[in-house]
Amino acid sequence: MNPEDFFAPWERRVKDWDSCLAEVGNIQKRAGSSRELVWRGATDASWALHSSVYRKFMDGNNSPPDEKDIVRYEKALLLAARREWRFDNLSALETLAHIQHFGGPTRLLDVSFNPLVAIWFAVEQKYEHSGKCKPDTDGRLFVFDATDRLLDLDEKWGGKALPWSRKPDDKWRRGLPLVWRPPSYNARIPAQNSAFLIGGVPLFKAGDNAKYRRAPGNGSTAGIWSVDEVRRSTSVTLSMNALDRRPHQAAKPTFTLRIEAAAKPEIREVLEGKYGFNTSSIYPDLFGLAQHGSQGIPTSSH
Repeated sequence: MNPEDFFAPWERRVKDWDSCLAEVGNIQKRAGSSRELVWRGATDASWALHSSVYRKFMDGNNSPPDEKDIVRYEKALLLAARREWRFDNLSALETLAHIQHFGGPTRLLDVSFNPLVAIWFAVEQKYEHSGKCKPDTDGRLFVFDATDRLLDLDEKWGGKALPWSRKPDDKWRRGLPLVWRPPSYNARIPAQNSAFLIGGVPLFKAGDNAKYRRAPGNGSTAGIWSVDEVRRSTSVTLSMNALDRRPHQAAKPTFTLRIEAAAKPEIREVLEGKYGFNTSSIYPDLFGLAQHGSQGIPTSSH
């Protein structure tokens, strides 16, 4: 299946800057003032919502990994970090955060508390190695309810052991992902007002996948995604919600917008000209400059 099919029934389309602002405002209105939201932008609407380590397993096996596969990988990575690289002064979560920053595969999903930052990532101009601009494709904006789901580096989450591997915990995999707002380990974290979405591989018990409907309002058995289809679309548990009605107060909704390719140039122009978002503000470190030099600067006028 195409992960795009999983999200499409729940999306609203953004056709220009004005409709982008209107849809973001609609999400905030639907969510209500009591909810805390985090946002994630993807430059391609057809992509699955997969963490980098999840994609690593998908690319290698062409099938979704199980939780035990990822935990086994994480334990081996942490062991190498402490014994061979001697980074033994950090908690497990902090170590994974640094690995994520330097491009290594982890289960962490980058999100932002600033919707404009997420929009920038959804419309970001991509380049060939030659410096030539890649054609724009439809992008996607994800919005997650983080209310009462923020974690701190306390005794459980700030220890050397993986917090989610100490004992079997169905809630870890069946519940919605948690949100961690990390300290400013590097310049990108405050620049992007960033956080991490953290959760286990989706787990289902008998009838538990009934919440994964193929379309809003479709509660029939035929209208439910299978476990494999869900895992091919997302590496964390979700509760997709339509944008034409306010979710139930107890719900923890996930919303999505589709940003049409034709809208991206105008949105980039407004974000840079009016709000000051550009490559240097989003990636304000030497890694960002190096990437800009290798991909973002044309080597000739032809």
